[in-house]
Amino acid sequence: MQINSNYNFINTKKNLEIFLAGLGSSGTLSIDTESSGYYAYFSKVCLIQITSNGKNYILDPLQGFDLSGLGEVFESKSFLKIFHSASDDIKALKKDFGFSFQNIADTLYSSKLLNMEHNSLNYLVEKYHHVKLSKTEQKSNWEKRPLQENQLTYAVLDTAYLESIWNQICSTLTRNNLIEEANSEFEKIAKEEPKLKEPNPIQWQKFPEIVHYLPIERRNILDILEFREEKAKRLNRAPFRILNNESIAKIVKNKNDKNFVIGIAGNKYGTEILKILHEPKGEPLEKIHASKDIPELSEEEEKNFQLLKMWRMKLMNIRNMDHSIAPSNKNLVLLAKTSPKTIQEIESTGLFSEWKKIRYAPSILAALNNENYDNFIKDLPILPAREK
Repeated sequence: MQINSNYNFINTKKNLEIFLAGLGSSGTLSIDTESSGYYAYFSKVCLIQITSNGKNYILDPLQGFDLSGLGEVFESKSFLKIFHSASDDIKALKKDFGFSFQNIADTLYSSKLLNMEHNSLNYLVEKYHHVKLSKTEQKSNWEKRPLQENQLTYAVLDTAYLESIWNQICSTLTRNNLIEEANSEFEKIAKEEPKLKEPNPIQWQKFPEIVHYLPIERRNILDILEFREEKAKRLNRAPFRILNNESIAKIVKNKNDKNFVIGIAGNKYGTEILKILHEPKGEPLEKIHASKDIPELSEEEEKNFQLLKMWRMKLMNIRNMDHSIAPSNKNLVLLAKTSPKTIQEIESTGLFSEWKKIRYAPSILAALNNENYDNFIKDLPILPAREK
């Protein structure tokens, strides 16, 4: 199938009106966004790419024109909206423009449901079209204007293949009796709401070889990371663009060399960091309190959690499911703490799509009561054998 890489650039209300008029009353839209998250602390949508009827469009929302007409299309049941990683794009579009969504499909979730070897868009394009997409603009500054031609060419290819890929994936889901489950999950994703940006917790496990530092050095690192977070939030810059982890490590190891610290951090932050290094905010850190997927649980909650882990393992074995598509530890913790007694109480957690609520809830309730639940899950659809 020949894919068109040409595009129409929409940067005025008039251009948008012409585009919307050409869509007709029904059809399919492939959608992607480019955001400023690699550069900014508070990410915003900088481009919206749409492919429909074999034509590609790139919309520039930073021009400030009215996008309400586009919102009507996103909310319409008449249009199928195809995404790759729908949750990320939909939450971003809701946050920035207040859009609502109905009738979506997600090739990322679908590829996981089909147990594909990889799940990236690049992998799917190569699998179904034997084309390798360029990665050269992945870290591009999408907020900067004017945009370059190579940026726009890169952006448009993120939607140009999606409809063709979805059509083939949809057929495979149907053959494997998985399309109802997928559609139910899509409905749940379409309803998800964005969360307000909060300061990031210090991710000790992501800091290079943190266990090998002295307690006082760990204290210094924590203080500098908190300094970096505050600066990043105030300046709306990605934290690593204030000071990356490698530079922090070098500074802590050479903190008594004033010139070295200023040489690494620059005059702007160097003096402040030197003060932080020599006036620690607390005691040396003998232990590293890394963020955990599993918080502290009461004795009863821990019992529930262990029962749910056994339930998940049995579910995964019966359905040939891997962890990427199974209920997460975070999900199980919420269930363990909630200790639901009815299907309605499970529904109120918001963890499951309608399909999963109907088919998982009876076995979850039985598991929490330490009862046999094999009959509730033995006939669930089996995922295809994992690709190799």
